[in-house]
Amino acid sequence: MEKKIIITAIFGLTAIFTAPIAFSQAQYAIWLGVYPQCSGCHATSDDSSGNGGNSRNRLRGSVWDQCTLPQVLNDTKHLCEIPSVIPTCTTGQVLNSSQTACETPTPVIPTCTNGQVLNSAQTACETPAKVVPKCVLPQVLNVAKNICETPAKVVPKCVLPQVLNAATNVCITIPTCATGEFLNTTKTACVAPPVVRANTAPVLNAVAQQWDVKVGETITIPLSVKDVEQDEFTVVGSTLVGSKLSKVHPDAAGLPSIDFQWTPVIAQVNKIQSIQFYAKETKTTQRYTSNKVSVKIRVWAAGDRNAASITKLNVTTSAWKLGKLNLTGNVVFNSLLTADERQALLNQKMDLTITRGNTGSGATVGITALTFDKNGNWSATIPVVQAQVPCEITLQYDGQKASRVVSGAPSTCLKTTAANSTLQFAQNNEEDNESGESQNSHEHDD
Repeated sequence: MEKKIIITAIFGLTAIFTAPIAFSQAQYAIWLGVYPQCSGCHATSDDSSGNGGNSRNRLRGSVWDQCTLPQVLNDTKHLCEIPSVIPTCTTGQVLNSSQTACETPTPVIPTCTNGQVLNSAQTACETPAKVVPKCVLPQVLNVAKNICETPAKVVPKCVLPQVLNAATNVCITIPTCATGEFLNTTKTACVAPPVVRANTAPVLNAVAQQWDVKVGETITIPLSVKDVEQDEFTVVGSTLVGSKLSKVHPDAAGLPSIDFQWTPVIAQVNKIQSIQFYAKETKTTQRYTSNKVSVKIRVWAAGDRNAASITKLNVTTSAWKLGKLNLTGNVVFNSLLTADERQALLNQKMDLTITRGNTGSGATVGITALTFDKNGNWSATIPVVQAQVPCEITLQYDGQKASRVVSGAPSTCLKTTAANSTLQFAQNNEEDNESGESQNSHEHDD
C-alpha cells in the first residue's frame, strides 16, 4: 500500500503520520488521536475527505450530543448513525422483513373440516354443539339422537284361542256368533246383517179435481210428491199449448213440488181441459212411477163470473093483451157449470129489463125480477097502457140481450126509441090502466 507523510498542525500541535488512501472510521479516529473533540479544521459535517467518499455526519469541537433521532453516536464517539439493534416484539406483533420494526400481521381465516365450523371471530375452527331433533309420534329418536325415524312394527305372538286382529297389533278372542249374525270387520263383535230396504214408488199428492181460469190469466197447479227414499223425480202430464212445468222446489209443507202453469187464449173460452199427471223417478234402476192425478180446468170468459154463467137469453113469447105485456122465454146455462152451480144460479133472482126498440138503448118499458124452473124457463108480466105499447122490445138479463116484435100491439104502438121517454106502468097509474082496458075492448069490438 502506498503511503505518504502528512504534517498537520492542530491547535499548535504538529503530528506527522502516514495515512492510507482509504481507511475506516476507527482508524481515522485513532490516527487523529482524538475522539469527538476535533480541531477547527475538521469542524465540517461531512467526513468525505478521507472516507472514500462515504458521507457521514461528524461532530464538531467538544459537542457530544449533536445526533438527530433515530441516529445515535457510534462506538467511536465521533459519528452519528442508525443503530442496528433488532427490536423485541410484544404479543400479537411480528418483526418486519427488514427486522427493524414490529408490526401486526394480517389475520388468516382458517379453513374448517370434519364437521367443524368457524368461530364468530373467524379466527379458529370449532366443533358446533349437537342439536337433538324433536320427534312427533309415532316417530322416535334414533340411537345417535340425530334423526327421527318410525320404529319397526312389533307384531305380537298370539296363543290360541286368541288370534291376531286385522291391524296385526293386538291378540283378540273371536266371539261365537248366533244364527243370522256375522263377525264385524275387526272380528271383535257379532252384528246382524244390514236391512236392505226395497225401493218404493213415489206418491203424487191429491189436488183439487176442478180448476177455473179466465182467458188471459195464468193458472198454477202445485204437484207435490212423497217418496220414502226421497228419490229424484219429474212430473209427466198431458200437454196444453203454452203450458210448462217449473223446477223442483219445496212447498209449504216442505215436500218437493213441481208447478204446472198455463195461460189460456180466447179460442179456449167456455171449454174444459182435462189433464192427467203422474210422477216418475229419474235416477233409480226401477224408474218407478206414481199414481195418476186427473184435473179439469174450466176456461171462463174475461169479466163477471155470473155473466159468463149464462151464455144466451131467449124470448119465446112477447104479446100485449088487456093492458099487459106477457113475456116467456128461457136462458142457456154455460156448460162449464156444475149441477150445484146451476142450481145456485136458478135460486137467484135477477132483474129483467125491457126497453123499447131493438137496440137495448131505447126508453125503459119495465123492470121485473125473474124466477126460473130447473130447465131455465121463465115468464113475466108487465102492465103497459095502450098509448105506451111499443112495437118491438129488447130484453136484457145479466149481460145477455134478446129482441122481439110485440104481438097484439095496437096500430098506435110506439116505434120511436127516444131515450128520454119513460113508459108509465099500469100498477102505478090506475086510471091509465082502466083507459087501456077500455081501448082494448073497443079494438076487440072492431
